[in-house]
Amino acid sequence: MKSPVSVLILLTSVLALVLSAAAQQPDNHATNSNPLAVLLQSKGILTQDEVKMINQASSPEEANARLAQLLMQKGLISQQEYKATAGAAVTMNASASVTTPNSGPRLVNAVQQSSMQPPSTPTGTPPVSQGPGGIPAVAPLRVLPIDAPTQTGMIPDLHLGSGANLKLYGFFKASAIEDTASSGGPTFGDQDWPLPLLIAAGTGPTSDPQFHIKARSFRIGSQFNWIPKRSDWVITAKVEADFEGDYTDVSNRNISSARSNQFTMRLAYARLDHHVGGLPMFMEFGQDWSLVSSSLPNLFETTGLGVAMGTLYERIPQFRTGIQFHAGDLKIQPEVAIVLPVAGSSALTTDQRLRFGDRAGSDSNQPGIEGRLVFQFPLSHNWTRVAPAQLIVSGHHARIEEIIPGSALSVASATVPAIGLPTTTTIVGASNCFTPTCTVLSIFPKGIDLSNPQNVWTVEAQMPTPWVTWVAKFYKGDDLRFFFASQLNDVWSNLGTATEVGVGDSYSGRGIGFGCAGGVTAGTKVTCPGTPVVAANLQPVGGSGGFTELSFPLSRIFHADPEGHNAGWVLHLQYGTDRANASDARHGNGLVRTDLDTVSLTYKMNNWVSFVNETSYIDTHTASKPGVLFAGSDRTQAHDWRQEFGPIFTF
Repeated sequence: MKSPVSVLILLTSVLALVLSAAAQQPDNHATNSNPLAVLLQSKGILTQDEVKMINQASSPEEANARLAQLLMQKGLISQQEYKATAGAAVTMNASASVTTPNSGPRLVNAVQQSSMQPPSTPTGTPPVSQGPGGIPAVAPLRVLPIDAPTQTGMIPDLHLGSGANLKLYGFFKASAIEDTASSGGPTFGDQDWPLPLLIAAGTGPTSDPQFHIKARSFRIGSQFNWIPKRSDWVITAKVEADFEGDYTDVSNRNISSARSNQFTMRLAYARLDHHVGGLPMFMEFGQDWSLVSSSLPNLFETTGLGVAMGTLYERIPQFRTGIQFHAGDLKIQPEVAIVLPVAGSSALTTDQRLRFGDRAGSDSNQPGIEGRLVFQFPLSHNWTRVAPAQLIVSGHHARIEEIIPGSALSVASATVPAIGLPTTTTIVGASNCFTPTCTVLSIFPKGIDLSNPQNVWTVEAQMPTPWVTWVAKFYKGDDLRFFFASQLNDVWSNLGTATEVGVGDSYSGRGIGFGCAGGVTAGTKVTCPGTPVVAANLQPVGGSGGFTELSFPLSRIFHADPEGHNAGWVLHLQYGTDRANASDARHGNGLVRTDLDTVSLTYKMNNWVSFVNETSYIDTHTASKPGVLFAGSDRTQAHDWRQEFGPIFTF
């Protein structure tokens, strides 16, 4: 693994080469004055920046299309008049683009797209093949699309004084939820989003059925773009946040905290696009979706989007770059990123989480590395309003390091974890004990650090057709807790056949065993037969899983009127599974498998309002007996029927 300095030098060199190549390219932005646009500006209908955007079109036809699009956005012409004027096959209305009939539960996730789309692509959906108007097929949810943005690919809502353009988007969502069982325990037993069952002991005398109404899924985001003078660079950005954070704990909310959620950041990045040797390339900096998150299911429940139920994903700070190759209609895009290494440590104190979030990943002094290869192509040139297919492979690697300082174990408190090396056991005869008796602290007076790998790889397929869209994902790896997989297990302290002589606690609160081979225990004394005292290996919990989903555009299948009241019916069928290696899980939280079966029906009332009804069956298994206390008895398996219904209002 290269050092961070080497990686940064390499990235700087690549950026310098790109900037040098770009500087040698001629200016392609000679403008042509559109007289109608100038007239509309004089009457106050268009702004100076809007006229500039129209005049920067590469042809008179494109200028007319941009003008018509602006007039439709301002409500001066209808959608039908726009289509007749510009010859467009799809609507360009930004609010309608998130609520196309094929959206279904994807309405909730549509604003998660990774970059702004070109003018011919509705925001949040893949580009669909052009053709006569009608009901489109179901487009897969793609949070990392590969279609490059353009300088004028966004009609802004606001023009900032700095020269940046801004467009707002988002949704309001409310849902009523009934569960026949809870996850259990005082911490996880009353959530309004699902986790694997049996994750904590205790549901009381019953399975603890519950009812919730939640409105904390409100999400808002903004897309940005800049149009630099005499430059072919495309500069875009995105910021997105919602109220899916935890509940507040302040004096004026200590009674009403159940309805007062915290505003939290989801995405925040800026992106540069250009061409190198005629090939589109980009560089992105900030927090975006991890490269192993390409495919997500169309679930209505998004507070926890299939957490530990087959949906492996994350959003993560990163520096990312990629280039796109073309061969006819085939697009091939390799991407690579350096990312923040995160362990997802479970034992951190509240004070630690508030101060720095996590430390075991950054303590490795190595960035995480991710890569992705995307193949995009149409399944048929004869299909209209069908998104292209994608095949994707991706991977992630990072090092996670735990540090135990050279100090005696402290007493844990609410803000300070118990850290240090054990001293309660007397060690005799160990080969690295040079006095008559030792302790673990005297053998390792400077402390010790240990590390483990964090690996993920995925294979994904997204296959849209006019009648059904099939999406599938398979993942495998180890230490997958941060990616909401492997039943939320991470690593365990593996001493093998050694005799334990004590357990030390790391800075992140992980207990790590120490032992010697062939030791004999007598009370608080361990005699080692000339073998050294060593620290346990940090053994990552292995896991695998994935999901498969079928989405049916019912209105298209049954030839509904595209302008009628039944144009927006979509049915989703989904199965997901997440599994941990049983031999590892027995040393973790004890869970080995959770399956999720979901049926979701969406009705799109109009371009702004949809209703969704989602029924799910959740089934969890433990790794061994005894199991977990559930409904008053010991269980190794439990299930939950979950019903969620509600509207989504998009803007």
